[in-house]
Amino acid sequence: MIKIDNFISLFEGAVRDSWDRPALSDFRKSTISYRELAERIDTLDLIWKKAGLQPGDKIAINTKSCALGASVFMAAVSKGYVAVHLYNAFTPDDTLRLVNHSDSKILYTEKRTFDAMDFEQMPEVLCAIDAATGEVLASRQGVGELYAAGAQLLAEKYPAGMQPADFQVIHPDLDEVCAILYTSGSTGNPKGVMLTYRNYTANVQGIAPGFPFHKWENYLSLLPHAHSFGLTCDVVIPMTMGMHVTVLGLPPIPKNVQEALVEVQPRIFYGVPLIFVKFAEYVLGAEINSPEGKAKLADYQNNAEYCQMLHDKLMAAMGGKIEVFATGGSAIPSEVEALLVYKLKVPFITGYGLTELAPIVSYGKVGKYVPKSCGEYLPEIMEIRIDSPDPEHIAGELSVKGDVVFAGYYKNPEATAAVLQDGWFRTGDIGTVDKNNNVFLLGRSKNMILAENGQNVYPEEIEVILNELPYVAESIVLQREHRIVALVVPRMDDLDKAGLGADGLDAIMRQNLVALNNKLPGYSAVNDYEIRFEPFVKTPKGSIRRFMYK
Repeated sequence: MIKIDNFISLFEGAVRDSWDRPALSDFRKSTISYRELAERIDTLDLIWKKAGLQPGDKIAINTKSCALGASVFMAAVSKGYVAVHLYNAFTPDDTLRLVNHSDSKILYTEKRTFDAMDFEQMPEVLCAIDAATGEVLASRQGVGELYAAGAQLLAEKYPAGMQPADFQVIHPDLDEVCAILYTSGSTGNPKGVMLTYRNYTANVQGIAPGFPFHKWENYLSLLPHAHSFGLTCDVVIPMTMGMHVTVLGLPPIPKNVQEALVEVQPRIFYGVPLIFVKFAEYVLGAEINSPEGKAKLADYQNNAEYCQMLHDKLMAAMGGKIEVFATGGSAIPSEVEALLVYKLKVPFITGYGLTELAPIVSYGKVGKYVPKSCGEYLPEIMEIRIDSPDPEHIAGELSVKGDVVFAGYYKNPEATAAVLQDGWFRTGDIGTVDKNNNVFLLGRSKNMILAENGQNVYPEEIEVILNELPYVAESIVLQREHRIVALVVPRMDDLDKAGLGADGLDAIMRQNLVALNNKLPGYSAVNDYEIRFEPFVKTPKGSIRRFMYK
C-alpha cells in the first residue's frame, strides 16, 4: 500500500530544497546543480511542447549511463511524457526497430549508433540528439531549431531567472504509465515493460528505508540506467532525496571503481556479482591467494586479527564510508559469499528483482544475512505466491501481486496475458519462501531441464558450482538429446600462466566434471563439456543471453 507522495512530487521538493547544491555529475567531468537540472527540465518541456508533443508522448533514451540521460529521464517523467529506455548495446537495427515500436518522438542516442541508422526509417522521430554532446544529429519539422533556441525559450518564460518555486512537476494518477523499459532480450525478442508512477513510488517506499540514502550526500552510480535496478536505485531514489549522483560512465573494472569510490565516498555500493568478485580479487588477491592467506582464511575463526586486517583494507578501498554493498541479478559464488560475509564480516547483502516490478521483490538486511537467500520480500507493497503445495520446502513458480507490478508489455497483449493473471505477475522464477519472508531462488522455469527420471534440474544451480572449479570463468548448462552438457569459457590468463595447452585443459575439465558430479544428485550429472573461447553475450544486468546457445 502506497504511504508516501508520488515519487515525482518528492523529486519536486528535493529540487527546491537543494537548489544550489550539486545534482548530477559525470565522473571527473562536468557537474550540474539542482537549479541547472530544473532549468534543463523546463527547457526540454518548452521545446517538446513547441514541437507539438502531447502528454504521454515517448522520449527514447539510448545511451550508456550518463548525467544527461538521467536528466532527460527525470524531465520526461516530471512533465508527463513517457521515458523509453533502450539498452545502448542493442544493435543499430534493433534500436531503430524499438524506437519505431515505442512510437518515440524524440531520440537521445550515441553518434556512433545513429550513424549506423537511417533517420528516414524513423518517420515519427522529430529530432535525434547526441547524448554525449547535446548536438542535434537530425531533425524534421524545425525541431532542431527549437533545441538551438532552448536557452531563449527559458529566458522568455523566466525573465528574472528561474526560482525554486518555479519548478513544478505534473500531478498524475499513480496508475499512469511514465516509463517503458525494453527488456534485455533473454528470449531474443525484447518487450517494452510499461512502468507506472505507482510502480516507482512503491519502489522508493520499499527500498529507501532499508539503505543509507541521505539528503544532500554523495551517491555513486555504477549500474546501467537501461536496466531497472540501475534506473531506480542509481537515479530515481537518490534524486528524490536531493543527493549528488555521480555517474561513473566508465567500464566498471576494479581500478575505475576503486578510484570513483575513493573520490565520491558514498555510503552505498550497488553492483552485479561480477563487479564484487573482481573488486575483491583486485584489492585482496595477493593475500587471499597466498598459501599463508588461504590457510588463515580456512581457519578464520582462529585468525580474527588477519580477517580484520583484510576487512579494513577492503573497506578503505571502497572509500571508507560504505555502510552496505548489495548485489543481485545472479548468484554470488559461494567462496566469495563466505569470504565477505563470514570471514571478513563486511556489510554485504543480496537482493532480487525484475524489470516488470521496477524492480524490487526482496533484499537482505545488514547483520542478518541468510545464506543463499535473496533477502526478505516487502509485504507492505506486495504479496508473493509460490505455486507449490509446500511453499517453504517444495519449489514452485513465484508470482507477485501489488503496487510494484507493471501495467503490461507495450503493444503486446498476448505476452501480457501470458504473465499477468488476476493481478498476479508470473515471474518465471522457481523458488521457495520461508516463514521469515526470505526468498530462495533455484532458477528460471524456462531453463529447467526435465531429467529422464522425471526430476527437475535447474541449470543455474549446477553453474554456480561449476564456476567455482579450477580455470572456469563462466558456464552454461543445457540439454542436448537427453544429455546434460556444460558450455565452459575457461580462464585463459590463468591457463597461460600455468603453461597449460589444449591437452592440459582437457584433463582439467575432465577432472572438473568428476568433481562437479560428485556434488550433484545422479539425475543432474553433467555428461560432457564443450569449450568456448569467447565470453558469453550478456544482458545489461550481466546475465547470459542463454537463448543464443544451444
